[in-house]
Amino acid sequence: MQLSVMGLGGLLAHYEGVCGHPPSEEKGKIYLRAAELGINLFDTGYGDEAHVPDELKGTDTNYHFSLKVGAPRPDDLEDLVDKQLKLLCRDTIDILRVHYYAYKSDSQLANRIANLKQAGKVRSLCMIRHTLADQETYAKHGPEPDSDADLVIYNYVCRWQETGLERSAKVGQGVLIMKALGGQWISWFDKTRTDWQKTTPDGIIRLSPRGEGIRSELGLIYPIVAGPWHELSEPGETIAPTSRALSWVLKNKAVSSVLVAVASVNELEETLATK
Repeated sequence: MQLSVMGLGGLLAHYEGVCGHPPSEEKGKIYLRAAELGINLFDTGYGDEAHVPDELKGTDTNYHFSLKVGAPRPDDLEDLVDKQLKLLCRDTIDILRVHYYAYKSDSQLANRIANLKQAGKVRSLCMIRHTLADQETYAKHGPEPDSDADLVIYNYVCRWQETGLERSAKVGQGVLIMKALGGQWISWFDKTRTDWQKTTPDGIIRLSPRGEGIRSELGLIYPIVAGPWHELSEPGETIAPTSRALSWVLKNKAVSSVLVAVASVNELEETLATK
């Protein structure tokens, strides 16, 4: 697959707190504008795939769809895939995303995925490296031989996955990136304007609309969010454009595509530096 450098992430990723959910009409516009701007990878599995316009559906398109199923029960997997195929009017899910820990611990799940690939319902398998333990395994050992790609956290202030990326590049393994803009736990403005040398993890709680609701996740969130985002700004800029964070990630040649969730057409255009 030849993927666009940016993929449109699941729009409901904004459950993390900052932007809220865009209205239904705006969601449809985001998908269509993304296609106009050359995006050909669309992430699903969050619920917003119900708003994918008909123009992007069907088998006679050059668009690719990924489906996040997380850690499903093996007996439920084919039904989840079939439901998505019916919604998108397609025969194949291009990228099935499954949590690494679930795949490694459940041989039945791995077998079901292999069967779906053999049947042509799934084209490729991507391991989600979201938990700290799964990230550490990737950084140390690189990609999973049984998969076609990995989804990892990587951005301007969280770079420790670079050793894993190097390993993926050596074996020609695909790499998708999440949290390229530091996630949505706090706003882009706060990420770039906060003095992170003086701000503790509790500072994220004060800045986040979710407040105490993210305390249990601070061990994961803080390294993704805290760091010198202000360095992306050029002289005279109050705040760096999000496009600069995306461009920095794409400098790493191991990266196949970056999944970015947006809440408006304007936010999409800013991230792609296009108007």
